Amino acid sequence: ARRAPQWGILAETLSQYLPDERDVLHLSFALANPTGLESLFASAGFREIRVHQETREARFDSFAEYWASFETATGSLPQAYRALPGPTRHAVQDQVRTRLSEYELEGRVVMGLEMLIAAGRA
Repeated sequence: ARRAPQWGILAETLSQYLPDERDVLHLSFALANPTGLESLFASAGFREIRVHQETREARFDSFAEYWASFETATGSLPQAYRALPGPTRHAVQDQVRTRLSEYELEGRVVMGLEMLIAAGRA
């Protein structure tokens, strides 16, 4: 969650309510290891593989803006969230808001997002 709190905190929180879905909810982070990503490219037949890490900043004017972007997004995390009963969705939202409070600055939510970029020749 520290390297990609925008989605990692959601995955961890949803996993508390959907423990059987934990692997699916964390699938977005499966390629977080540079060596593993390079091996995957090599096994697919790529050569001259380069993997580098980039850090970007995600900014939202408020938690409400952040949450609205999540609720309407596609992917396994938003779908799992929308499938929960109403009271559970509220509990998830409250827990995520609490955990994201460390990224709040003057009402805005600002967090780093680390990613690996890989390229190679076929």
